[in-house]
Amino acid sequence: MIVLLYQKPSDIWLDLLHSAVSLHDDVQVHYGTDVEPSLIAAAEVIICSKPDRRLLQQASALKLLLVPIAGITHLPLDLIVQRGIRVGNTHANADVVAERTLALILAFYGRIIEFHNDLRERKWHGFWSGQGLGDSWESIYDKRVAVLGAGAIGTALARLLRGFNCNLTGFRRKPEHRDTPAFDRIVYDPDEAIEGAEIVVIALPGSPQTEGLIDARRLDAMRGALLVNVGRGQIVDEEALYNACRSGTLRGAAIDTWYSYPEHGTVAPPSRFPFETLNNVVLSPHTAGYTRRSALRSTHETVENLQRYLRDGSLLHEADPAAAY
Repeated sequence: MIVLLYQKPSDIWLDLLHSAVSLHDDVQVHYGTDVEPSLIAAAEVIICSKPDRRLLQQASALKLLLVPIAGITHLPLDLIVQRGIRVGNTHANADVVAERTLALILAFYGRIIEFHNDLRERKWHGFWSGQGLGDSWESIYDKRVAVLGAGAIGTALARLLRGFNCNLTGFRRKPEHRDTPAFDRIVYDPDEAIEGAEIVVIALPGSPQTEGLIDARRLDAMRGALLVNVGRGQIVDEEALYNACRSGTLRGAAIDTWYSYPEHGTVAPPSRFPFETLNNVVLSPHTAGYTRRSALRSTHETVENLQRYLRDGSLLHEADPAAAY
């Protein structure tokens, strides 16, 4: 069996992979992107974050694709489904995404960015400048929070928000046979979840089922709430979100997942609407799950997926290409 790490290898990848296959004499590990087409064609397992259609078309013997990330909507899913290729992913970044989500919420209610920028210009707020409580910040203690997506990220966030005595409602699309004690309740209707919420967090995966889930009607139902999106941009109607923030329908938004990304370089607008001009929006460049800790843990989980596959064909985490998550 040939296992191909189709990316530039690090010492950690190489050490873990060689350890994973050490008990399997019939397994060969190859790595790099400058490999012979015949090697790609013979690979039963490919490890790659962003495999394109051409690579998978070349990989005629491919049975398992391992992606060291959670989302799979960037993959050529039609081809994967057609050929019955299994996809293993990871959820190793759930805790840091939850941490970043909490940071975005605290930044918004704490007016962290606004106060920082003003004090750089020597402008003061609050008590020491003789201002009243209307010019101070707001605590998130006892807030009513709806988390759309009660999976790994949503549950990790709920545990963090427990420390602030928040009332927590989790939404998921269908019942699961596992306890979710981090939430006060679980519901299966998004409208029921957002009703009365002061903070609405989107931690859903991108899929045909979730695209456009939060439209103008549901944004209007969130009137006065903070919307936080760490799921996928396309879950929220782009124009409706901008209008809801600009008009004050939403108290504000904190956004980590966007509608457009740089094709080359580091400069590009995140949307066709000027969210950056709105004072009630906290912007983050889709980095919630991208830390050294999460990258290392994702590497370990990917290699554990491989170890399980080599042992008995099982996977630690397996995505459903037909459902796109």
